[in-house]
Amino acid sequence: MGTSITPDEIKRFEITEVYAHPEAKVDIVLVHGLNGHPRMTWTAKNGVFWPTDLLPLTLKKAKARVLVYGYNADVYAFGSDKGASSDMIHQHAQTLVNSLALERKSEEMDENAIIWVAHSLGGILVKRALEYSNGLTSKSSDPSRSIFVSTYGIIFLGTPHTGSDHAKMGTILQSICNTVIPKSILHTEPHLVRTLLSDNETLQNINVHFLDIFQRFQIDFVHEAAKTELVKGMKDFVVDQASASMQLPGVRYYGIEANHSNMCKFESKNAPGYLNVSMTIKTWVSEAPPIIESRLVLERDARRQAKVNEANETLGIYAANPMSQSSSSVGGLPGMSTVKASAQPHLHSVQRTGRIEGAPQSSRAFDFATADIMDMDEEVAER
Repeated sequence: MGTSITPDEIKRFEITEVYAHPEAKVDIVLVHGLNGHPRMTWTAKNGVFWPTDLLPLTLKKAKARVLVYGYNADVYAFGSDKGASSDMIHQHAQTLVNSLALERKSEEMDENAIIWVAHSLGGILVKRALEYSNGLTSKSSDPSRSIFVSTYGIIFLGTPHTGSDHAKMGTILQSICNTVIPKSILHTEPHLVRTLLSDNETLQNINVHFLDIFQRFQIDFVHEAAKTELVKGMKDFVVDQASASMQLPGVRYYGIEANHSNMCKFESKNAPGYLNVSMTIKTWVSEAPPIIESRLVLERDARRQAKVNEANETLGIYAANPMSQSSSSVGGLPGMSTVKASAQPHLHSVQRTGRIEGAPQSSRAFDFATADIMDMDEEVAER
């Protein structure tokens, strides 16, 4: 078993480690949704904060940390006059990626696998964060890119996945507003809701782009199985089963007998949904480390190969048959060719003098080879 902090110690914003095994190899990151809170979103009516009160007991000797992320998800932040829509979602995604990367680096846990648990629109934020992280390709961005590379699984709790159905997304956003926003705000400041609803197209674009990377992850789509009272005397699902469960290969689907707000709050180990969620997390914690370790090795190899290719081009060194190399990107890094071991003999060998066998010799013989350049680069970087 590891150590936990008290819920009162949870920071309102950024990353807080709430539980840690001393030999943790996996980071479990919980992300709340609109008008949510890094503590209250996960706290049941009886005061149980399941990330520390229940989950460590289920994990037992599993080597993991539990982190909660807090951000300004108040409707005012999304309803500002500065164009909340795409900018606000993107800024939150950048902040999430950078905050998590810095926390992992400070704790020397930056190669841990990552498991996400996201509620409602927090799932959209996680999607955007992974898309953003995947798009980072420079060497200086490695810590932030590692968030994408290290992600093993995601549990989406009541997140709207609606494809290109604009009307339906608008209805869902309105229901979420009705659920989480105080009625006084709905009546006195309706422009905030209208601004939020204008995010419709942005949220859908995030969902569509996620289809390009979802195969990389283990995914659970979880829907609410109890209706929420949206207005007095009328109950309905905030995010219904069809919206919360994209029909994709290789993913799991199940429901929790609770409404939208309570599906992420577990009063005890016997609470509806807890067994499914906690055992999924425990299984992934045991599966993830060797897989993520392998991905990180491949990522470093791809980065090194890209550096070799760049150095070769600078020196005028080219493959005998460039078409024999795969031009596909590795792990989202452009220009990183995948060269199978069987294809290696087709490359011209490079002598220590820099001359290339079988290729016309230049008037000047280089006194170093590609590997020497890479060694020098690494020495400079270390300084």
